[in-house]
Amino acid sequence: MPTTITAAVVAKAKADARPGSKRYEVSDARAKGLVLRVGPSGAVWQFRFAVNGKDTRLALGDIETWTIAEARDIVGRGQAMLRDRSGMPDAKWIERLLVRTGKIAEATMAPAPERPRDVFKWSFEQGRAEFLGEMKRTKSPITAADYRQKICAAEFEPFLKRPLPTITRAEMAGVVGKIHRSGRETHAANTARVVSAMWSWLEKDQQIDAAGVTPGVMRGLKAPERTRRPSKRMVADPTLEDLGRIIAIARSGAIDPIIGCAVELVVWTAQRRRAVASPMIEDFRALNGDEEGLWYVYADDRKRSDGEAHVVPLPASAWACVKRAMAIVEAAWHRRLDDDPDASKPEYLFPQTRARRRGMPLTHLDPSTLTHAMGFMPGVENSPHDVRRIFGTYGERVLGWSRLSSKMILDHSEGGLRTDVTGKHYSLHDGTHEKWPIMRKWAAAVEEDVARAVEGLEPIDELKGAIAERRYKGSGLRMLAAE
Repeated sequence: MPTTITAAVVAKAKADARPGSKRYEVSDARAKGLVLRVGPSGAVWQFRFAVNGKDTRLALGDIETWTIAEARDIVGRGQAMLRDRSGMPDAKWIERLLVRTGKIAEATMAPAPERPRDVFKWSFEQGRAEFLGEMKRTKSPITAADYRQKICAAEFEPFLKRPLPTITRAEMAGVVGKIHRSGRETHAANTARVVSAMWSWLEKDQQIDAAGVTPGVMRGLKAPERTRRPSKRMVADPTLEDLGRIIAIARSGAIDPIIGCAVELVVWTAQRRRAVASPMIEDFRALNGDEEGLWYVYADDRKRSDGEAHVVPLPASAWACVKRAMAIVEAAWHRRLDDDPDASKPEYLFPQTRARRRGMPLTHLDPSTLTHAMGFMPGVENSPHDVRRIFGTYGERVLGWSRLSSKMILDHSEGGLRTDVTGKHYSLHDGTHEKWPIMRKWAAAVEEDVARAVEGLEPIDELKGAIAERRYKGSGLRMLAAE
């Protein structure tokens, strides 16, 4: 309970402050936050207050330095600073008071900040948490995770406790430049984009008062120019030989059958690996007596946060791959039912067999599994991303379709056809009538190379040995398949 600190209380504190004595505190009833702390090493004045819900103890000096009246005056000034948000009581402030009152000759610490109100604004860590929370609410899970990975990099740790208004564009440019100089040039460009997006969000009316940032301060932040690399010259027409071998190995039994089906679907559809790894069984629809089908790629499996599904036609060969995966998943579920009658039916076409970390739920294959599976295949040089490049290049140069046709299959927004007013509100057709000829022509071309690859395929034991060698010696890890 607070007690009015008097001369008698101070005298007793002096007497009690001796080696071996017990520690105790006396809270002053006349100056809220003023505390006299007594212990074996002496008796000192303290100012206790809270900022943003965090309790702080500021040492004012010992009882020989300040009288009771002076200590109360200091606490009163500190309370006024906090109330008016005109500054933060700290050790530098106490030192300036000591100099002003003649108790020490000169200050040895840095001067007060030019804008003391900045200390009451969000720190970088607080602003980042708010920004990432908003990205989780408004963006697709994949995009939100990408933002988190960029803005939570180790290079930002020195800024965590800094108030946002004190962080300059030059400092952020320095972080981006450091990443660029380390050789991660693409990462540097993406980091600059995310930092700029975060500051643009902090400038909005809803949070600018809490953030305190200057509008436009990070606008246009960019990474240094990328290093010029020799251009790739392709004189001969691209071939599908590699893709035929990929499917032949995927079907051979040399790799896990579910992973094999997923790798096949990459080749048949030319969709991004994250979309291929994560579809749910209900995303597929049978057509023509279960001979062909449609795949509805929803926003959560793409980089878009909302919008209509991207519909991919599946000709017979592609649909057979999907049906084979469904049969494998169904059979595995029935086997589990023998041991656990309450086992839930899998939702994903390519489910995980084990969680990535202990305690995490089982979901779907990790996209990197597809990259590694193709990288471990002997005689295969292409990654999942290369399949998309081959689809566009071979399709336009050899199979003869247009650039717009490539975009209808490869683009998230189908070449922009679904992003204008007509596509959003009036013409709601999925466009498959134009996509079917493209996908059937692609499937027919790939099937020819699959047949040739199967004829020349090595024995399964030889394939397994080669895959194991590439896997454990790391030669297949050369492809990271950035998308």
